[in-house]
Amino acid sequence: MTGKRKSVAATSRARSTSKRRPDARDRLIEASIQVFSESGFHAAKISDIVARAGYTQPTFYMHFSSKDQIYQHLMERVRSELREVIASARIPADVPHEDVREKLKGAIKAFLQYFIDNPRLAPLGYFDVDHNAGLREEIVALVSRNVAFEQGAGYCRTDIDPVFLSECYNGSLERLIRVYLLRGELDAVELADKIADLYGFGTIPDSVRNGA
Repeated sequence: MTGKRKSVAATSRARSTSKRRPDARDRLIEASIQVFSESGFHAAKISDIVARAGYTQPTFYMHFSSKDQIYQHLMERVRSELREVIASARIPADVPHEDVREKLKGAIKAFLQYFIDNPRLAPLGYFDVDHNAGLREEIVALVSRNVAFEQGAGYCRTDIDPVFLSECYNGSLERLIRVYLLRGELDAVELADKIADLYGFGTIPDSVRNGA
């Protein structure tokens, strides 16, 4: 009876340990993020990835057919996760107008926070136009749909083309992420506050806008 209890306990511990430890595929993916971010796609080698993960090349080929396949997996992961961030950023139609700026800042901050939380992975997928060329266009389309919705809710000027605004916003965001966020000049909250102020209120002071 005692032996049986020990066996059950040992099995339970083994299961618990296996849940805590990442499997070989996960470790290869994490290692590939490090290697690609340090060396770039073309200079990175499968031997570098498996060495970083602590495996051999046969283990790599059990999970991925090539360097390109694991890299495309990373590209699709960024694509999917950014889609979710943008989809959740739409300001609801019932938000009081006095709270819109804070909601806008929160939506921008969530996008920027993705780069803080994924400092190696996010730039790979977002800035690599050779391997993820369609991501920019997709983001522009998603943001423009959010803008159109917010125009209908009265949060945004209706005389602005949503696609034009989205192109301007996303084009500047790429530069701001590189210059301020990834270099640590501003954190996600600080940068989101500045972007929300610019896109929410523009550059013309009230005195000029009101003809004072």
